[in-house]
Amino acid sequence: MAAFAAGRDPADDDVLTVDELVAWLRLSESTVLRLLSEREIPARKVGHQWRIRRGRVRDWLDGRE
Repeated sequence: MAAFAAGRDPADDDVLTVDELVAWLRLSESTVLRLLSEREIPARKVGHQWRIRRGRVRDWLDGRE
């Protein structure tokens, strides 16, 4: 609730998988994986899987990341 009160969207804390990010950005999986591996899209790798916070990607898209 505090994040929402500060003007942030609670969905910004959602953690996305690669498949979810592919669908949201409407990019191919290979493009998303390349951008992730090149650290263009802010994300963390957990084991062998990428996890991406929706808010960080939104900031990246807006040029704030």
